[in-house]
Amino acid sequence: MVLPLLYKVPETKVNEAPETKMSALTKTAVAIIGATVLACAGAPATAEAGGARLYEMTENMKLTSRGEFEHRKATSELIGTADVGTPLCPAAMVAVVNPNATTCTVNATGSDSISLGTGLGDFVGTFSIVVQGDNPVDSPEFVVMKGTFKGKMDFSPAVLHGVPLGHVVGKMMIDRNRAAIPFTGTFRLPFVLTALPVPDGHGGTLQMPCGPTFPCDAIAFAGAPAPLNPMERYDLAAATRPLYLLDDMQSIVPVRASEFGAGWATVKFEISF
Repeated sequence: MVLPLLYKVPETKVNEAPETKMSALTKTAVAIIGATVLACAGAPATAEAGGARLYEMTENMKLTSRGEFEHRKATSELIGTADVGTPLCPAAMVAVVNPNATTCTVNATGSDSISLGTGLGDFVGTFSIVVQGDNPVDSPEFVVMKGTFKGKMDFSPAVLHGVPLGHVVGKMMIDRNRAAIPFTGTFRLPFVLTALPVPDGHGGTLQMPCGPTFPCDAIAFAGAPAPLNPMERYDLAAATRPLYLLDDMQSIVPVRASEFGAGWATVKFEISF
């Protein structure tokens, strides 16, 4: 569900920036960015306990016409983890299959159709809970529980306003137990900043494009190591490292190394029960 998005960094209170050999313009840009960028690579994107976090590894998308508006249809493969005690990781099951585990691995396939006129749509899919099977080195593969899910999507923030967030409300059903389990979810779409705000000389700001003489990633993250080395798919001179937007609509965090797939920043799907 990756849409071409850029997010303008809002102004917020200022963190102290490390003293380095920067131009006055660069120093001011750091001050303007301030606390908006949470540069710690380990900073969580939200309070995550008691839910699940899935990451989109692949997506196949097409555009179709239906009625007045074009629709975006896609099918994605996701992998992630669910916390013990949630419907996706029942404590009784964990006690049998992996007593020391604190999470369960979730594989999922999801399909959706979103109106590009409204940003609204539907989604359906299947999931499997897996544990290590015949290869302890790769990701878990032995299925211990399966189920289905469906619901409604609201991607109007992304589709209509360029804000890299989407929300869902749905229900899931576990095989052999057809009771519907309600859940809500937030999609965080990765994005980069290709410009940073600098003073315009008249009390306001303007967007300074990133480039060799104005390296946005080094400015925003004060030279902190990139999550991947090398960052083969991203030019950190032309833009920042990939980021997620938080729910306050101001704070942003870098995509962590564990949130990349084959070198690409992934769409993050946070589920709450």
